[in-house]
Amino acid sequence: MKMGFGHPPPGQTQPAPGCIWVRRRVRQLLRCFTRCCSLCLDCMDILLRVLGPLMVLLAVFLIGFVAYTFFTIIVPQLADEGTSSPMLLGQLALGCFILVNIMYNYAMAVCLRAGEPPPFPGEGDAEAGDGSLSLRQCQKCLRSKPPRAHHCSVCKQCVMKMDHHCPWINNCVGFNNYRYFCLFMLYLALGCLYVVILGYRLFLQSVAPIRKRPPNFRFADAQCISLSWLISLCIFLALCLLGGFHAYLVVTNQTTIEFHINMGNRHAAKRKGEVYRNPYDLGHSRNFQEVFGPNRFLHFLWMMPYLAKRPTGSGASFPTVSELEPV
Repeated sequence: MKMGFGHPPPGQTQPAPGCIWVRRRVRQLLRCFTRCCSLCLDCMDILLRVLGPLMVLLAVFLIGFVAYTFFTIIVPQLADEGTSSPMLLGQLALGCFILVNIMYNYAMAVCLRAGEPPPFPGEGDAEAGDGSLSLRQCQKCLRSKPPRAHHCSVCKQCVMKMDHHCPWINNCVGFNNYRYFCLFMLYLALGCLYVVILGYRLFLQSVAPIRKRPPNFRFADAQCISLSWLISLCIFLALCLLGGFHAYLVVTNQTTIEFHINMGNRHAAKRKGEVYRNPYDLGHSRNFQEVFGPNRFLHFLWMMPYLAKRPTGSGASFPTVSELEPV
């Protein structure tokens, strides 16, 4: 028997008109919700592009303010309290060393491009057909999309070994500048801890009643010391969390994006009774050298990127654990 168009098959009842109406409205609401989410994400991307330069200026201002307070107020106050000259010179030298490394690594993280993949073969660059590259193509920027590369919706381009887009550096964190980003956080945390330790006694004096302060302790100096000490403490605590997370990512050879992807893969494998392993986890030592170059950890040369060896590779391909295991 031939069925007419739109009629249900035998044995199946047609949904009630009310159910059809509800389903249509639900689909319309879902489409409207999806459009609203997409619009919110686009607005967030625009906001990050606008706020990026302002966040960089704010970061430079905060670092400069704390450094000014340390060198022009805290150190002279320590000298007035009877700190010996050799100790004072050592404190100044260590402070200068930390400040120079903070600004150097921050400048490199801001100014250095995170790593843009080459054009897709056949899209204007005949040399882009390197066999080491994956043949995937990004459908948004139309460039090659090597393994571990992701498209940044803020920068509007793909980034090799993309970790995240950081508004504090107005740049993506990727293959080329990840070690500078990590070292900036490390030196910034050391600098904040240095100010917190050396300025602790002066901070207590600055928040004490005026009659209990030393006679040469001006009100403006007390305000600068208390504000700088609180800023340093807050930034240090925040960096302990963020820096600790990135230290874990470094030793496990993951990016922030891959951390969330691997966590989902790990849960899916656990439900199947299997064990998921990150294919790029080569062991702590090799993972560390993937980010900071072929430099030994205990030699601490990796902390000075202007002297240390650069990381190997081009960012287009990465060794996997299957390549290291014997067949």
